[in-house]
Amino acid sequence: MKKYKNLKLAFLIEIFVGLGTILSISLMGPKGLAALSILALRPIVLGKENIKDEKTYFQFFYKRLQSSLVIIFIMIISLIIIMQFIPLWNAKLPPAENLLVIILPFFLLTHGVISLINYSNFIKND
Repeated sequence: MKKYKNLKLAFLIEIFVGLGTILSISLMGPKGLAALSILALRPIVLGKENIKDEKTYFQFFYKRLQSSLVIIFIMIISLIIIMQFIPLWNAKLPPAENLLVIILPFFLLTHGVISLINYSNFIKND
């Protein structure tokens, strides 16, 4: 199994691609989702190395993925509550189809931020 040599840079790329995609979606609509293609450059730019302790790495991977999914789930539930029960705020939100398109970039952004936060714990255990 291999991982990126510079995990901090990999997480920063996730954050910037997530932010850039959110901005491009807000400017161009669902067509702005094409900005996610920048993420495909990450394996080319970053080198890889073997994982020393697979158990610790996969625990780190599971922890950050679980935390990201919980935050996105809370975001989806809050958007549904706002759209259903607070009609004044519904007028300020973009159309529902754009809200679903924006979940993926928010996941990338959340995943990158949580990974950077938990990275120091991973380094201490490694």
